[in-house]
Amino acid sequence: MLGKTHFSVGMATGLMLCRPQSIAMLVAGTAIAGFGGIISDIDVGTSDAHNKVERIIGLAVLSILGVVTADAIFHVGIYNRLTADSNIVRLIIGISAFLCICAFGMKQPHRSFMHSLSALFSLSFFVYIIFPDIVPYFFVGFISHIVIDVLNGKREKIFWPVGKGFALHLCVADGPVNKLLFHISNIATALLILTSRPVQTTAMNILRIIHR
Repeated sequence: MLGKTHFSVGMATGLMLCRPQSIAMLVAGTAIAGFGGIISDIDVGTSDAHNKVERIIGLAVLSILGVVTADAIFHVGIYNRLTADSNIVRLIIGISAFLCICAFGMKQPHRSFMHSLSALFSLSFFVYIIFPDIVPYFFVGFISHIVIDVLNGKREKIFWPVGKGFALHLCVADGPVNKLLFHISNIATALLILTSRPVQTTAMNILRIIHR
């Protein structure tokens, strides 16, 4: 599937399964689930690789900037949650190891290491080192990528480094199924955000203030 579809499906799946209970986790969790949904495709090795990787990095940077901006402007509490669960040494170790794994993954064939359980668990471990609260969102987003890619014709080496991989050959990466998943996941993401507990609680508080 295309990168934008993976990003949208990652967000929708993360929100659906993790159910954030605070504004901080709604913002951070949504962004990280989307990030988890696209990070696998940094291993693209086609002639369009550079463009695709640039789009993936762009979406990742936008996710991080969105989180930082939301916390800076609206003070949703992400920084406080991060510093409560981590410290500078853990952040340096976690980020460095995460980037090293990604650098290794970029050098591997497409849909091999970066589409495997090995990458899922190793990357999730270092996300835990960085920010424990967001691990479920990253984990779910990453799995969503593996699940919808297995619908295509190119094999995924889920149990890398062993085995030839799996593919269901049900659709093509940029066909009607990709478009359908993109639109459905966007609608689902919007509905899940609007009906989430943090948004409903905030809306109720605003209504109480208005009616005073």
